[in-house]
Amino acid sequence: MTLNRIKNLSLYLVVTLISFGNVSAQAGVDGSPFEGLYLGVITTKSTFETTASHVGRTDVVDAFSQNVISNFNGISSETSQNSYGGGFMGGYGLNYGPVYFGAEAAFIVDKGNTVLSDGVNTIKISQGNTFDISLRSGITISDKALVFGLIGYSGVNLKTKGVNERLGNNNDFNKRLTSLRYGGGVEVAVMENIAVRVEYTRSIVNDAVVLDGADEFTYKPKSSRIMLSLVLHMF
Repeated sequence: MTLNRIKNLSLYLVVTLISFGNVSAQAGVDGSPFEGLYLGVITTKSTFETTASHVGRTDVVDAFSQNVISNFNGISSETSQNSYGGGFMGGYGLNYGPVYFGAEAAFIVDKGNTVLSDGVNTIKISQGNTFDISLRSGITISDKALVFGLIGYSGVNLKTKGVNERLGNNNDFNKRLTSLRYGGGVEVAVMENIAVRVEYTRSIVNDAVVLDGADEFTYKPKSSRIMLSLVLHMF
């Protein structure tokens, strides 16, 4: 699923729910603080890890038609760094009795990374930002508290810096990968139209294959995220 398709799907979901909510407004619980359109600001703490496999390619030739033999000798160590980030979100929710349904989209900047090394050369793989769409479903356990689960897709911007000591052209790999995202959380109304949300999610990111000169790297990223949000409900 491409990023454009993700954006179009998220817009379609939100518009559909808004239209459905206008037709079925009486189905919700009177006074529910979670119904309707909402906007929010986000802070996150993320874990981003990448394993990788390396193949030294011999099908690449230089200007003298000689096979280029890779001098990356295999990955001997991996070091990952957690990160903090932030962003914004928007969505729409509906209550049917105590049952809640919603859809939302979010954009988050996050800089987690993994450094791979063969003992001499290094490669740094970084997460730049994510664009998320999610479907949420849950139960309002009181007039001011919502417990929910979620599932959706993320478009993850992945960047790498090539093997040092060997690449002098500073060519970087930059690609947006899609991933399945799932998790859950709690949202609590703290004022008439303001709520605080805490959620935990994990993402299963698609693999990325990078051709770097005479090297072929296959990256297998995975990530998890704790998110704290301040949500303004427009009712």
